[in-house]
Amino acid sequence: MDELYRSYLNFLRSMSRGLESLTALNEKKLAAAQKDDLMALNELLNQEQAQALNFRGLELTRDKLLPQLGLVGVPLAKVPDHFPSAMRAEAGQAVEELRNRYVSYRQAAGKTRKLLEQTLHEVEGIIVQMGGPPAGGGTGPGYHKDMESAPPPSMKTDFRA
Repeated sequence: MDELYRSYLNFLRSMSRGLESLTALNEKKLAAAQKDDLMALNELLNQEQAQALNFRGLELTRDKLLPQLGLVGVPLAKVPDHFPSAMRAEAGQAVEELRNRYVSYRQAAGKTRKLLEQTLHEVEGIIVQMGGPPAGGGTGPGYHKDMESAPPPSMKTDFRA
């Protein structure tokens, strides 16, 4: 059983490292956006997508461990209380580190999102000033859903097949 608790502690540490990495990526994205470096921003977005896949793997690990440890539905803050007494301090430390990393990530992500949204609104404003359609106008290229007609046959899919 101690092995399961160790596995869960390793999972928490992996989550912390992942959040630390995402925080660094967000800080780099913020710098790239401030410099209007779209190539660097694109590369950082690709790295962020790779991190998302890593988190998906961690989620699968968590989903496997929680039922085995009887921690389903237990809030993260209460997890150390369910550990053996010899491991509680270590679990508390791991949980606290994870929570701190999450707060740092949220702050960095918020700053980056705010700048990117502001920049996108500026770009949309410039497009409108140049005579383009307003955002969400639905007059751009691509397929537009017409309430009276069905999509072309090439866009239909039979999921029963």
